[in-house]
Amino acid sequence: MGQPSTRAHARRVELILERLTSLPTLSSVAQKLMSAGSHDEIDIQELARLIEADPSLTGKVLSMCRGADKGLGDKITDVQRAITLLGLDAVTSAVLSVEVYEILNKSQQSGSGDGFDATGHWRHAIAVAAGAELLAAARFGRGAEKHEKPETAFVAGLLHSIGRIALEIVLPDAYSKVLSVAAQRGSDSAALEREIIGIDHLTAGKRLAEHWGLPKMLRDVVWLHATPVISLPGVPHKDLIAVVAASKALCRRLNLGWSGDFADPPDVTEVCVTAEFDPEHIERITVELADTVADRSQTLGLDEVSGTALMLESVLRANSRLAQLNHTLSSRSAHSEQQRGVLKAITSFTHKASQGGLTEALSAAASSARSLVGGVFAGAVIQPSDGEPWQALRFDANGMLEHSAVEPGPEAQDGSAVNLRDVLEGGHAPPSSRQAILPWISDHLTDGGGLAGLRVIGLPSLGDLEGGAAMLVVDDDFKQAVPSEVQRTALLASWAGAIGWALRSDTVDRLANELTERHAELASAQAKLAETRSMAHLGEMTAGAAHELNNPLTVIKGYGQILRREARESSVREPAEKIADAAQQLSDLITGLHLLADPPEPKMARTVVNEVLNDALALAKERSTCAFSTRLVIPDLTPVIRSDQALLARALAELISNAAESDSSEIIEVRVQTDPLDDRLMVVVKDHGRGMDEPTLTHAFDPFFSAKPAGRAQGLGLCRARRLIELMGGTITLASEDGEGTTATVTLPGWRVETDERRPGAAAA
Repeated sequence: MGQPSTRAHARRVELILERLTSLPTLSSVAQKLMSAGSHDEIDIQELARLIEADPSLTGKVLSMCRGADKGLGDKITDVQRAITLLGLDAVTSAVLSVEVYEILNKSQQSGSGDGFDATGHWRHAIAVAAGAELLAAARFGRGAEKHEKPETAFVAGLLHSIGRIALEIVLPDAYSKVLSVAAQRGSDSAALEREIIGIDHLTAGKRLAEHWGLPKMLRDVVWLHATPVISLPGVPHKDLIAVVAASKALCRRLNLGWSGDFADPPDVTEVCVTAEFDPEHIERITVELADTVADRSQTLGLDEVSGTALMLESVLRANSRLAQLNHTLSSRSAHSEQQRGVLKAITSFTHKASQGGLTEALSAAASSARSLVGGVFAGAVIQPSDGEPWQALRFDANGMLEHSAVEPGPEAQDGSAVNLRDVLEGGHAPPSSRQAILPWISDHLTDGGGLAGLRVIGLPSLGDLEGGAAMLVVDDDFKQAVPSEVQRTALLASWAGAIGWALRSDTVDRLANELTERHAELASAQAKLAETRSMAHLGEMTAGAAHELNNPLTVIKGYGQILRREARESSVREPAEKIADAAQQLSDLITGLHLLADPPEPKMARTVVNEVLNDALALAKERSTCAFSTRLVIPDLTPVIRSDQALLARALAELISNAAESDSSEIIEVRVQTDPLDDRLMVVVKDHGRGMDEPTLTHAFDPFFSAKPAGRAQGLGLCRARRLIELMGGTITLASEDGEGTTATVTLPGWRVETDERRPGAAAA
C-alpha cells in the first residue's frame, strides 16, 4: 500500500485538528485569570466571587493552593485570601489544573478506546506535575520568575500530555491501534502516531493549548517536552521544559501511572546534568513524591489512594512491564528463530535454483516449501503464458519424478478454460475456476490419491512475462508453518523471482537456439544460392564451350583415331592414341559440367535396392583404375524404394569409385539402413583408406577440387554425386579423419512407396 499524497495527508491532519478545536473551551474565569498580568489588572474581589460561585471549583482551588504552600496551612480559607497570600499566579495555576482535568476527563468518558488507561494516564500526569513542582521548588525556590515558579511547573506537568488524551477522545479506534503496535514493538508512541494517524500527540496538544489560549510557556512544554534537552539551547522557557522532562523521566522510571510510551525511559541523571540541575534534587523529591501524588489526585477528584498504595501500584506496574518485556523478548526470539529458518530456506533455495533452468528452479522452490511445512509431497504447476500448455511437475527428495505438459488444462463447470494467473490473483477468476484447480492438480500430481491434505501456494506474478503464472503444491498448511506475512511475502517473492528468471532464461536460450538454426539455414541457403548461381554461370559457359569445342574435339578425336589405326610405327601410333584419349577426356569433362549446370529431371519410380547397388558397382568398376572388393549389407525384407534408379546408381558409383581410390586394400562396405528417428533411408559407403584432413573435407564437394596431384583427377565426382542426390530430395554427408578412412552417407526422405515389397538382401561382391 503506497503512502498517501502530500495533499491528502495535509487534509487528514487538518480534519483532525478541526476535531480537536471542537473540544470544550476553558471557562470565562480561567480565561480572565490568564489574561491578567498582575494584581493591578484585575478586581480580586470580583474574581473571588466568580470562583466561589462554583463550590466544587472553590474547594479544589483552595486545596490546590494549600498543597502548593504548606507553610500557610489553615490561613487559606477563602479564594480572596488565597489570591492575597499566594498571589495571582498560584490561583491561576490551581484554576487551570482543575478545569483542564475536568474538561478532558469528562470528554474522555464518552469515547475510550481499547488499550488506553484513563486512570493511569491521569495518575501519570499528576505524578509528572507533582514531580515538576517539587523539582522547581528545589531548583529555583519559591521566589522564582513566573515561568520557573513551582505552581507553574505543576500546571505544565499536568498539561504535558493533553495531546495524548485529546487524540484518544477524537480518534479512539485509530489511537488504540497506535498503542497496540507501540506495545508490541516496545517503542514510544509519537513516531507511530505520525505513521498511522498522521499527527503525534505533541502537535495535537500544542494545537489544543492554542485553542484554549494557554500561555506560550505552557504551549512550549506540551510541544517540546519529549525533545532532548540538549537540543533546546535557544528555546524560550528551556528551564521549565527541562523540569517537566526530568520529572517525566523520573515518573516513568518509578512506573507512576501509565505514560503511553513503551520504550526504555531516558536516564534521569543524564537529563538533569544536561539541564544543569543537581541530580541530588531528584533523589530528594523521590522520597515525598508518592505522598504528593496521592494528595493531588484526591484534590482533583481522581480517586482516593495513599502513597503506600501508589508505591505498591508502581511495583505492580514494574512487574507487569517486566512480564511484557519478557513476553516481547520471547516473541522476538521465536520470531528471530523463524526468520533464521526462512532466511536459511531462501539461501538454500537460491543456491539450488541457480544450478540449472526452469525445472531446477521449480524443484528447488517446491522442495523449499515442503521443507518449511514439514510435509512429504512437493509438486508444481506452471503456465508459461496464456495459451501455452500447462506443465505439471512432481518431485522427490532427489529431484523430479514426473514432468508432463498437460493440454487442455482444467475447465470450469461451464466448459471454459481456466486461466492460472486469474485464479492466483483471486478476484479476477469466478469461483468455478478456482474450484476446478484442485481436482485437476490431484489428477495429474497425486496418482489419484485424492485431495486430502493438498495445499496450493499461489506465487505472485512471474515478472514481465505475459500471462506467466505458477503455483506450488504441498501437503500441509504454508500459512501455519510461516505465520509472518512479511516472511511469507519474502519467500513467495524469492520463489517467483527465481522461477520467472529461469523461465525467461529458458525462453532466451530457446530463442537463441532458434536464431542459431535460422542463421545456419540462412548461411546454407546463401551457400546454395551462390552455388546455384555458380552452376548457372557454369551452365552458360558449358553450353558455350560445348558448342564451340565439340566440333574441333570431334575432328581431333577422329583424326587421332585414324592415325592410331593406320600408323604402322609405334612412334606415331602412341602419340595418336594419346591425342584421341585426351580429346575423349575433354568431351567427358564437358558432358560432366553440363550435368552439373543443367541436370536432368529425375524420374521417380519403384526401384529395388539390390538392383540399384549392382548398377552402381558395375559403373564404379568400369570407371575405376583400382581393383577393389565390396560387401553389401542390406536388411532382410528390404522394401522397394521410390527413386530414379539411373541417377541414384550414378551417384553411388561416384562414392564407391572415390572409396576405391583411397589407397586401401580392405573391403569397402556399402550398408543400407533406415534412420529410426525420422524413417529416412540411408546408404552408407565406408572405406578404410587414407581419409581426409580438415581442408580436404571442407572442399570435398567443390567442383574441380582434388587432393591428388594436378592432372590425376578432374575433381567432379563428389560434386556430381551430391548434385544427383539433391535432385531426388536427398543429402550426402562425409565423415573422415586423416589416416582413418572416410564414411559417405546418402540420406533419402520420402523413399517409401505404397506397396511394401520386401526381399532378403545379404550379398557380397
